[in-house]
Amino acid sequence: MKRLFHMMAAAVMLLVVPSCKKGAEFPPYDNTAEREAFYKRYNAELATTLAKHKAELETELAGTTLSEQDRKDKQRDLDDTVRRLQRPAYFEVFTEADLPQLEWTTNLNEPELGSPEAKKGGTFHSYIPGGGFPPNIRTCGREANNSFRSYHFDDIELALTGFHPETGAVIPILADKWSIAGDGQTVYFHIDDDATWSDGKEVTSGDWMMTFYVYLSKYLTEPFYRAYYGEQYWGISTYGKDYLCIRLGTPKPLAAGFAGFIVPFQEDYYREFGPDFERRYAWRPRPTTGAYKIEAEDIVKGRSISLTRVQDWWAKDKTYFKHRFNPDRIEYLQVRDEGKVFQMFLRGDIDTYLYPDPTTWYEKSEVPNVFNGYIEKATFYNEYPTVSRGLYFNLSRPLLDNLDIRIGLQHATNWQKVIDLDLRGDAERLNVIEGGYGDLSHQTLRARPFNVALAREAFGRAGFTEQGPDGVLKDAQGRRLSFTINYSRIPALIPMMLRLKEEAIRAGVEYKLEAMDPTAAFQKTSRKEHEIAFTGWQNQLPTPDYYQGFHSKDAYEPGTKKPRPATNNISVFADPEVDKILEENRNARSLDVIRETSHQLEEIFHERAVWVPAYYRPFYRVGYWRWVRWPDNFNVRLGNEPEMNHVHWIDPGLRKETQEAMTQGKTFPEKSLIFDQHRKKIQNP
Repeated sequence: MKRLFHMMAAAVMLLVVPSCKKGAEFPPYDNTAEREAFYKRYNAELATTLAKHKAELETELAGTTLSEQDRKDKQRDLDDTVRRLQRPAYFEVFTEADLPQLEWTTNLNEPELGSPEAKKGGTFHSYIPGGGFPPNIRTCGREANNSFRSYHFDDIELALTGFHPETGAVIPILADKWSIAGDGQTVYFHIDDDATWSDGKEVTSGDWMMTFYVYLSKYLTEPFYRAYYGEQYWGISTYGKDYLCIRLGTPKPLAAGFAGFIVPFQEDYYREFGPDFERRYAWRPRPTTGAYKIEAEDIVKGRSISLTRVQDWWAKDKTYFKHRFNPDRIEYLQVRDEGKVFQMFLRGDIDTYLYPDPTTWYEKSEVPNVFNGYIEKATFYNEYPTVSRGLYFNLSRPLLDNLDIRIGLQHATNWQKVIDLDLRGDAERLNVIEGGYGDLSHQTLRARPFNVALAREAFGRAGFTEQGPDGVLKDAQGRRLSFTINYSRIPALIPMMLRLKEEAIRAGVEYKLEAMDPTAAFQKTSRKEHEIAFTGWQNQLPTPDYYQGFHSKDAYEPGTKKPRPATNNISVFADPEVDKILEENRNARSLDVIRETSHQLEEIFHERAVWVPAYYRPFYRVGYWRWVRWPDNFNVRLGNEPEMNHVHWIDPGLRKETQEAMTQGKTFPEKSLIFDQHRKKIQNP
């Protein structure tokens, strides 16, 4: 899944803090009977749907109008459907005796994470991103995917398996072993005997049954969950309380990682999941399998949220966890102003600071606490899916539906000058939509460069040859090359947008800038009311995902030319032939197919000029007080924030030494370290 509208969503999701009803205000609720009925009903409906789909495919294949490729695709679909009808139930309950003979795999051979020198204890002080208080601490449902969720859920909670953040290999987490069936989509797991929830209850297979029930339920307002878990998974089976089987919708490479990447929802905790879920659970602390939990007293509205270490955490001595999650407590303060966050960091009220821009890194860090070595700085080159920042064209709008116009706009938009001047060279030009996936990402494709001559040549092909007194090109009908760029009113963006506007007029284009409140900007783009939107996505590992952003079903309302709102296809891109490649990419059964189709899609979107790629940073920069320590190699390769994988720790001796040095006027060597072991050289085409 993607974190959508990255440039705007963080601000949007944090703007409104709903009131919290006390638990006593909600009547008792037990979904046990309703849940059991749901399992049966869902199984019956799915069997009917599969049978109907089988009959439709057989009818189509019996005809003579299909092309060779369509016949091949439908035959494969039929074969898959027939196989699923042999085991049509989505929810299955068996006993351990029903397990087939399996060859188990585990993987404890990857490098340990963190440092053996790490010390447990202390409080780590941080801040809530975005400046606002999160609207809830739920993990799903309305406004749950806010910018604070990763700090208490994505980076904390555990799944059956995971991807090693240094090597990318599948590793055991809540499951200590797994077995992939011959079909490449059915994966069996054994739950680690030690795995327990923070309330002391055992982790069981029933917790995953509850997970799928929640995600497929009509009680979640967002349809995404029902569509994703209904389409991408074939079903779940339990074999007693210690074994389960997750069946993927199609065979996939790294099947144990994809199938095991689902975080469980404790059956007892979610027994009250029902029509009022989003209100009932908004501020209800949950049991966790991870190292930290949120207690009721840890939530101080309008001030802070803290995570407290789980006492005697079950995974504290496990191979991939024993040197991680070191502080006893993590306190996230609410600070509304980014400038104040930085000042609090310089005072020592906040332990680390992720630098957002070159000005803060260079000028604003020229302060005594840095010069005197109390604060250290590091630049860490990572490998992680790049944020797809760029100018996204709404292809349903007049002029923007013309390929030559879009090509001209690409040549008329001087992102390189923004990089060189506004970003001081501390970024690189983005070339592809799905970057940061190694060779799965297209390595040689290059964005069209700023070039006035090429821009005017493309505009000329579209009939825009006459230049008005204001420098803007017009066509024979008097239409001007004038477009509005919608973006969030964020201080760092304003000079960038102004520079793009200044440069574009040289090519005969007027960019009208529409800086909006982040909420309004988000809503306008979501409704597809923009002409050009500056936005982007934070994509996720382990494979690219183009489907959400470009499939025809998310472009227009069915049977109309009205853009379909509230989908991720903000380009309103629709091409049935490209849909086939998008579907093949999403349902690929090998990394080779993912690689081939990903490259093919990037080339198509480049040729169609669907956007103007902006920039990315192949590193992050962080400042930290010297009592915050890191492993010798600083951090893991596959991470986009310094604390994401929790390999740091607090050294109380260094804290005391630093604080005493500050009062006594003692100094330490100034440090600005560079860790470039993962830095990639740019390949020229």
